[in-house]
Amino acid sequence: MKKEYNQLWIEKNEEGYTIGLTPELQDDLGDVNFADIAEVGSIQAGDVLAEVEASKTIVALSAPLSGTIVQRNEKTEDDPSILNSTDAKKHWLVVMKDVSDTAWEQLG
Repeated sequence: MKKEYNQLWIEKNEEGYTIGLTPELQDDLGDVNFADIAEVGSIQAGDVLAEVEASKTIVALSAPLSGTIVQRNEKTEDDPSILNSTDAKKHWLVVMKDVSDTAWEQLG
């Protein structure tokens, strides 16, 4: 199941909760040239999940859920332009676990 919140998509799957950039946010940003994604570990909803610099703007994206980041898209460090991809398997930011079912249900 996939939901959207603050221009991020969140997909619940067997790995946990994968979070990425919606096509609308990608369009608003323009070409991404730098991304600083939160480190693996605990994060609270509203904390900075990622800071993204692009041709049109610089934005700090807030975590839509509280939980534990168990994986981050390390490929963005060497090639932040993959966040411009239309393929969700490439432009994801993090995978989270330990997310409250209630918080998940309350999203969009």
